[in-house]
Amino acid sequence: MVNGKLEFDSVELSYSGREILRSVHVKCVTGEIIGLLGRNGSGKSSLLKIVFGKSGATNKSVRYNDQALLGDYMRQNIIAYLPQADLIPSNTTFLKAAELYQVDPIKITNTFPDLKESLNRSSGSVSGGQRRLLEVLLILFGSHPFCFFDEPFTGIMPVHIDTLEEVFASEKKHKGVIITDHLHKPIRRICDRLYLLKNGQTYPIKSEEQLVLYGYVNEL
Repeated sequence: MVNGKLEFDSVELSYSGREILRSVHVKCVTGEIIGLLGRNGSGKSSLLKIVFGKSGATNKSVRYNDQALLGDYMRQNIIAYLPQADLIPSNTTFLKAAELYQVDPIKITNTFPDLKESLNRSSGSVSGGQRRLLEVLLILFGSHPFCFFDEPFTGIMPVHIDTLEEVFASEKKHKGVIITDHLHKPIRRICDRLYLLKNGQTYPIKSEEQLVLYGYVNEL
């Protein structure tokens, strides 16, 4: 396993004078899954887009193995990113997408045999849950050392979520993962460490009771 570290801090973002992000600090290393929790509008998606390099920010510091990532670093293939929106164009088949992402489709069908037929279909011709599941696997099985997932479990059947949890646990052995989802129970099960994003700041969560204390959930 090749060890790696991705760290970002001093991320600041404002819209129309409203401060969205400030005093953000997250570190993720190879072999762990980091959960990023927060209520709607807390800035989770904005943070992932900024660190990935897709969106600008008032200020940010992103480092890979203690070296600053500057300019158009998306092309360095360090971070793979699954946004909330569809990843694959509706007219693209998943076999073609697997080729573009350099993922062996056999690995997908070995994990989820019922997806074999869907691989030959276009993204727009399958159910939303199947599309999301296939997109998660394309990112997770890729070669990037770090992966970001924004709402990966949306629309996916519970039985598939159970299997996905096992896949995440296996794949983290050789990469680092940062994941956010409103289905916080799977996040809490698979993550090694948790951060809560609230009032533009990240709070390391040392115990699940803190999620109640910070008002993220009413009860565990």
